Amino acid sequence: MFSHLSPDSKVWIYTADREFTAADKEVVADAMGRFLPQWAAHGNSLFGDYSIEYNRFLILVVDESQAGASGCSIDTSVRFIKDLGAHLNIDFFNRLNMIVEKDGALSTVHISDLKDHSGAYVFNPMITQLADLCNNWKVKVEESPFV
Repeated sequence: MFSHLSPDSKVWIYTADREFTAADKEVVADAMGRFLPQWAAHGNSLFGDYSIEYNRFLILVVDESQAGASGCSIDTSVRFIKDLGAHLNIDFFNRLNMIVEKDGALSTVHISDLKDHSGAYVFNPMITQLADLCNNWKVKVEESPFV
């Protein structure tokens, strides 16, 4: 995932409150195709990419070895994701809902109920670096920082 970007790249993980449909993915691809080429920080183009993972996560990455994201560029991306979510009727900003995987099946669990899912895996939406996304994104519930 994102092997063409530096492991130190900045990551934002947006958890969808429902699965992406095939039509949703087309809308996201079209929107990202327009957004990413014009995304900039202080006049410098940002070298970014995105991915939809597990049909539940929209991941936005920027390689800060090329140019660093600024407060304004981050605000621009958040507004873009909020608008995209509104268009798709997807809530990307409820941080109290976690995605848990057990026996290959994904489910949405309120963060206060994670302790009831021992033995399952939880996806950490607080990951901020690509290396961590690749190596530490999915952890056992009992080893996560959320229980």
